[in-house]
Amino acid sequence: HRGMSDVMVEPTIREEEDHFVLPLTGREVDQVCVDYAVTLVIDGTDTVRLDSPFTVSFPDRTLLIDPQRLDTVAPVLELFRAVILRAWAGKDGSLVLMFDDERSLRIEPDPDGEAWEIGGGLPPVSPSYRIVALPTGSGIEFS
Repeated sequence: HRGMSDVMVEPTIREEEDHFVLPLTGREVDQVCVDYAVTLVIDGTDTVRLDSPFTVSFPDRTLLIDPQRLDTVAPVLELFRAVILRAWAGKDGSLVLMFDDERSLRIEPDPDGEAWEIGGGLPPVSPSYRIVALPTGSGIEFS
């Protein structure tokens, strides 16, 4: 298991050619919440809310998780205490989180609504932010 000190922390959102690098790198999932969505709480300050179906990959399997179907959600609990190694939001509205121990999460934009949103920050230490995936073809929105 990797410690957080082994990973460079990304303090701000950084724009690349086709995606934005998110300020979640080097941080740990410390809560997994389930309601009509799946929410990962990162270091108690940031949230990743997944409203649409998404995939979670482990070294031996890739699973489709549908937040609306409770019988599919249990494997997400395996991300509790996972350290984020890379996190980016595609300009197409996709989101990818790469975790330690060869685990990852990917969600594509939803044609019918907002597939995911991320919010966080801890002013004055780090700026507050909110990113929302707009319906397919509309990209992402910052506020």
